[in-house]
Amino acid sequence: MTVTLKEMNGKKIMALAGEIDMSASPLLRKELMALVKKKTDPLLIDFENVSYIDSSGIATFVEGLKGMMAFGGKLKLAGMPSGVKEIFSFSKLDRVFEIYGSIDDAINS
Repeated sequence: MTVTLKEMNGKKIMALAGEIDMSASPLLRKELMALVKKKTDPLLIDFENVSYIDSSGIATFVEGLKGMMAFGGKLKLAGMPSGVKEIFSFSKLDRVFEIYGSIDDAINS
């Protein structure tokens, strides 16, 4: 998994690529929580190039969401491939997270 930080229209975007699994989750957590600690708001996560996510990855995003909510920030997930989105839907987390079809949709929301 790779993590790339970029900015678009004044909003921070964390673009992810590859598989988010137990071996990748510590790096993801470090990067995500650093942005949460800086109170980056809103924080957009681009899943367009993510091929897989397991429970450790999901747990990392739940922790990030809790951190954002603590200061009233928004964590927006975008561009999920159908297989990744299915996992969020199956676990009913699509009702908890703000999920957008594309990063542009998330930026304009």
